[in-house]
Amino acid sequence: MRQSTHTSEGEPSFFYLMMAEGCFRRAVSTRNPKAGGMLREIGRNYLAKANDVGSVLESQPSQWLDSLFFDL
Repeated sequence: MRQSTHTSEGEPSFFYLMMAEGCFRRAVSTRNPKAGGMLREIGRNYLAKANDVGSVLESQPSQWLDSLFFDL
């Protein structure tokens, strides 16, 4: 059974912030410039998603959160 994760209104998604952090850390430690650039881009996308989750939750907390988890 899945449990919903509730985020305070306007607060970025912790999950996406942690995913972004992991990408940025790997980008710094990789020796391949193309891989580093790709990891930074993925990290930026996670940051954008973290902010999108916070702003959407302000307008429709329960409906959007349920669709987030069931659309996976």
